[in-house]
Amino acid sequence: MGEFDPYRLIDEVETLLVSHGLAPSRIPGRGGDRLAGASRLLRGFGLEPRMAPEDAFGFGVPFQGRINQD
Repeated sequence: MGEFDPYRLIDEVETLLVSHGLAPSRIPGRGGDRLAGASRLLRGFGLEPRMAPEDAFGFGVPFQGRINQD
């Protein structure tokens, strides 16, 4: 299983949307949703999201049972 930076995926998806003529905006307070969505997509492709050590604590990130094993 490989690793990929979910923040890089978020940036690349934003660039892709702009190239298709859309105008995505990063809504304040929704960063956790973006991170959770990117991480989930990576897992769906069999990749493990690479996290910064401080992100492993999950402050400000929506609870995900799969991450926390609950």
